[in-house]
Amino acid sequence: MTPARTLLVAFLLVLLGVVAGVAQDTGPGPVRVIELDGSVDPVSARFVESRIDDAADDGASAVIIQMDTPGGLVSSMRDIVSAMNASPVPVTVWVGPSGARAGSAGAYISAAADHLGMAPGTNIGSATPISSGGEDLDRKVVNDAAASIAALAEENGRDAAAYRAMVTDALNLTSTEALERGVIDTIQPTVEDFAGWLDGREARDGGVISTRGAPVQTEAMPWYLEVLQALIDPNLVFLLLLLGLAGVGFEIFNPGAIVPGIVGAISLLLALAGLSVLPVTWVGVVLIVLGVGLFVAETQVGGVGALALGGVVALALGGALLFDSDDPGLEASPWIAVAIAVIIGGAFLAAARLVLRARHRPSVTGGAELVGEWGRAREEIGPGGGHVTVNGEIWSARTADGTPVPEGTAVRVVTVHPEDLSLTVEPGEG
Repeated sequence: MTPARTLLVAFLLVLLGVVAGVAQDTGPGPVRVIELDGSVDPVSARFVESRIDDAADDGASAVIIQMDTPGGLVSSMRDIVSAMNASPVPVTVWVGPSGARAGSAGAYISAAADHLGMAPGTNIGSATPISSGGEDLDRKVVNDAAASIAALAEENGRDAAAYRAMVTDALNLTSTEALERGVIDTIQPTVEDFAGWLDGREARDGGVISTRGAPVQTEAMPWYLEVLQALIDPNLVFLLLLLGLAGVGFEIFNPGAIVPGIVGAISLLLALAGLSVLPVTWVGVVLIVLGVGLFVAETQVGGVGALALGGVVALALGGALLFDSDDPGLEASPWIAVAIAVIIGGAFLAAARLVLRARHRPSVTGGAELVGEWGRAREEIGPGGGHVTVNGEIWSARTADGTPVPEGTAVRVVTVHPEDLSLTVEPGEG
């Protein structure tokens, strides 16, 4: 064999070895665990949706939503279910750890899972929709919700009647009861055990899920989303928006107040963060801005309160109409809106009137306003005079009878001499 052929054979053998090694090292993609801990709301829905998309892009073998939720908003639940159904990667749910629950909206998400497991000591159910005040909704809404959850359960081979009873009769089942009634597929003590159980199970597209040896990667909600989650309460967002507009408006028309401007700017930024994930109506925003504008106009024209009253009405209406959603849990309370409007409006008006009154106070010109003020001798004031500090200003000063005044002694202004800009002072204990 010629040297050239020898080199060619050696190169091919090395290439085949590399390819075989890569093929041997290639295993299933990671199992992505998404922690859904807490209420189902726009922030948690956005988090789950984005992580499902990331899992598909990264070639994950399966997604597990680790759930512990009392429920939440219908609109956010539907967003999560839509993301689960559209995912090319199998999306499963494990209710755990022990003590966790899949209540209300969590039961709907569980029904939509490709495979559903629970840890011992967990429960699922109580999915009857309620209003933001805690009251049950009318029969038409309940029947629609029951049909929706039953359809999800039936599509994934689970007991549709049990899921329907979770809505109509607030049925709640332990993990053992849920397994016996065909509500779930398995009971596994840990998420790692559930990931191992998934290996070899059928995927929605007809394929087989492969998780043997796959790394389990858990993703919790990052801290900045947890902060944003705390800011999406409609009543809190309305309050922050009012504080922000009132504080900034007060600072614009009364420069130098400082504190209202700082508080207003921070409140406005926090309100905008909350509004970025909530369905907002322009009518509500315009009414709120109009209400603050009426308060500002009241302080500038010094009226009899008609503009202030209009501001309270505009703020209350703006709060009631600020959010546009069919979800019964995503709305500001009208009574809270009225109360906040009256409190914020009254506080803003009172503070602004104090500034307006100070503006109209008669001014004292020249040095006459110094008479009676207290200062301190900067040096010894002898017969030839000396210097004192009064209201942060340095003045030439002397005593009426030439009595020496030691350095650092408190002095009171007796007379101002405008002809030479000097003072006559007397020692004292000011």
